[in-house]
Amino acid sequence: MIGIFTSNENDWNVRQLKEEMEKREIQCACFPITNFVARVSEEPRVTCGGYDLKNFDALLVRWVPRGSAEQTIFRMDVLHRLENLGIRIINPALSIERSADKYYTCSLLEDIGIPTPRTIATENYGDAMNAFLELKDVVIKPLFGSLGVGILRVDDKDLAYRVFRALEFGRNVCYVQEYIPHNKQDIRAFVLGDEVIASMKRLGSTWKTNFSRGARVQAHKLSDELEEMSLRAAEALGCEYAGVDILESESGEHYVVEVNTIPGWKGLQSTTKTNIAEKIIDYVLSTRGE
Repeated sequence: MIGIFTSNENDWNVRQLKEEMEKREIQCACFPITNFVARVSEEPRVTCGGYDLKNFDALLVRWVPRGSAEQTIFRMDVLHRLENLGIRIINPALSIERSADKYYTCSLLEDIGIPTPRTIATENYGDAMNAFLELKDVVIKPLFGSLGVGILRVDDKDLAYRVFRALEFGRNVCYVQEYIPHNKQDIRAFVLGDEVIASMKRLGSTWKTNFSRGARVQAHKLSDELEEMSLRAAEALGCEYAGVDILESESGEHYVVEVNTIPGWKGLQSTTKTNIAEKIIDYVLSTRGE
C-alpha cells in the first residue's frame, strides 16, 4: 500500500499517481500531513487520517503547507520518525528540509561548485540595503516559498527601502539575489533517481517563468553538461526526484536557481511522450527495500 500526503486528492499530479497505482492494483490512500498523531511508548506510533502509517510500503510527500516554526518542525520530525521505523518516504525528510530553505539550497549548491546567482541573506535592513546598492537589480524572495509567489524584482532604491523596512518590521529574513537577465525563459529538468527523465524550456510573458503563472512550455533537450548539473544538484539535496530550475544568462552562463522536492509535472508532461507518473511509480516499486 502506498500513501500520498496531499491537501487535495483531485490535484492533477496526485490523480496521475493514483491512476498509475490503480493500473497495478496497488492500494492507495491520501491524507494531509497536518493530520499527524504521533505517539511514544505506545502503539500505533504514527497515524494520519485514521491510518496506521507503519502499514504502508511507501509514503509520497506531495504537499507540505506553510505553518509556524513549531508546526513545520513537528511535521519534519514525524517524517524522520517514520523513516527510523523503516517506512519509505519520498522525498526523504532531509531533502525537503534542505530545499524548503532557499539560502540553504543555494549554499549547498555552491559548496559543490554548481553556479548560483550572487545572493545575500540577512535579518538587517542596513545589510539588505547595502546588498541592493551593490547589485543594483535584484530579486527579493521569501526564504520559504514556491510557485513564484511573493517574489519581487527591484531596481529602484526607494522601493528597496520600503520592501526591506517591511521585511524587517515583520521579523522576516531579507533574501536578496542578483537578477540575471534571461530573455524571459528558463529550463526545468525533472530528475528521477540517477537520470533526467524529461526537460523543458519555460517561456514567460514577464521575467517570471513559472508554468503555474502562465508561462508557455516547450520540449528542450539538455546538453550533457546541464544534465550532469541537474543530477548533481538533486543529489546535493538528497532528492530521489526533483525539479531543477536552470537560468541561462544572455551571455550564455547557466545557474541553478531552485531545486524543488515536490515538483509538479503537468506542464512538462505536455512536452514529452514519457509518462512521468508511470516512471515515478515504477521507480518507487523497483527501489522498495533499499
